[in-house]
Amino acid sequence: MITVFTTEISSRLRYIFELYFEELLQIAFNVTTDPDYFEKAEGTKLNYSHLNFRFGQLNMRPHPLLFERGLDYQDLSIVSCEEQLCFFKSSEDSFMPFDPFAAGFFLVSRYEEYLERQFGKHRRYPSHHSVLSRNHNLNKPIVNQWAQLIAHKIQEHDPTFHHKKPTFDFLTTIDVDNAWAYKNKSWKRLVGASLKSFLHGNFMSNKERFLVLAGKKQDPYDTYDFICSKYTEQDKHLHFFFLLGKPGRYDRNVSPQKEHLRQLIRHLSKDYEVGIHPSYRSTQNKNELLREIKILEDIIGSPVKSSRQHFLKLELPKTYRRLIKAGIQYDYTMGYSDVLGFRAGIASPFWFYDLRHEEKTKLRIVPFQTMDVTMKDYLNLTPTEAISEIKKIMYEIKKSGGTFISLWHNESLSNKGMWKDWRAVFEEMTELALKLKNESS
Repeated sequence: MITVFTTEISSRLRYIFELYFEELLQIAFNVTTDPDYFEKAEGTKLNYSHLNFRFGQLNMRPHPLLFERGLDYQDLSIVSCEEQLCFFKSSEDSFMPFDPFAAGFFLVSRYEEYLERQFGKHRRYPSHHSVLSRNHNLNKPIVNQWAQLIAHKIQEHDPTFHHKKPTFDFLTTIDVDNAWAYKNKSWKRLVGASLKSFLHGNFMSNKERFLVLAGKKQDPYDTYDFICSKYTEQDKHLHFFFLLGKPGRYDRNVSPQKEHLRQLIRHLSKDYEVGIHPSYRSTQNKNELLREIKILEDIIGSPVKSSRQHFLKLELPKTYRRLIKAGIQYDYTMGYSDVLGFRAGIASPFWFYDLRHEEKTKLRIVPFQTMDVTMKDYLNLTPTEAISEIKKIMYEIKKSGGTFISLWHNESLSNKGMWKDWRAVFEEMTELALKLKNESS
């Protein structure tokens, strides 16, 4: 048990202390504003205030962020700590040279994203604007690292203090934007695609289309048996998200009215978690989100609890508020499209804190770190380079604890055309993830 003293118990303060102590370190704590109670408390004590006590406690002189309301541009006051560039410098009599509680809250609340005025394509938050990117810390789960550092400092002060040791977990997620390349498409789409291929001189594509439709060749996007074969008896580590929106420029999936798609979804939902992949259109029409969720619920016969935004379109706090109203409990959108790493600086799920309403919500954010399209298209990595980068991230998570989450598409595992040899990346990633998981069990 840790007893924390502060002069004010704000919702921000309670949120971040719960994240560090109860969730990441799994130790109990209580917080008080009563100096007499604090002085008489037994066990480990942490003074998170500018008041002075006689003896027996660790001191952390707080940055004002956790006691503020609303949003304002922050002076990050960069300081070096444990060979890292950290922010929100603290005073010399604090047990760390920066305030990890204010810094952790700044990152996981995505404070900086609320203040953004210049968005990238598809109105996505630009990764290069983030404090982690600017200070070259995007490739490490520094909130998890700070949790372990806090525990280490407390243990130096109180050798009887014990906390949860870091453990590694993993989850592989599959976005199904287009269930099949050729099968189960309308005649209008088939004719249009065939004509387009012909005009571009892509005769091999038309030949493959004909063979697939004639039943003489497997559809290249039909990779579900391969994916599932790698997760036999590991069903909790695989999660699918289906795009079921109306046709549009950025929404190109097979119609959810097609029985073959409904059968595929039902088949996968028997063994694996299936969530909604809210369409591009749904970000502009809130009724579309409810309609798409209802379609998936009718198919699988149970409530839809999880989601990931198509094109990773995420606007704070609007997107998350819509998901909460729609009954979504877990969202997997927190990650970047153009770079690998930790968008919120953390490798563990966390509750969405709504900075506009100043409250901890019931939406659980599950951040991912790597995506197939990021590696191949944005970073131009070869398959060999991709697995090297994936391994670096996995080992960082193993050291500090957390969950490695990767984002793939069924089409990227076709092992054909521009995705040739990427199956090997998927396979090696899965093998290593299972190995690290077993080692930390």
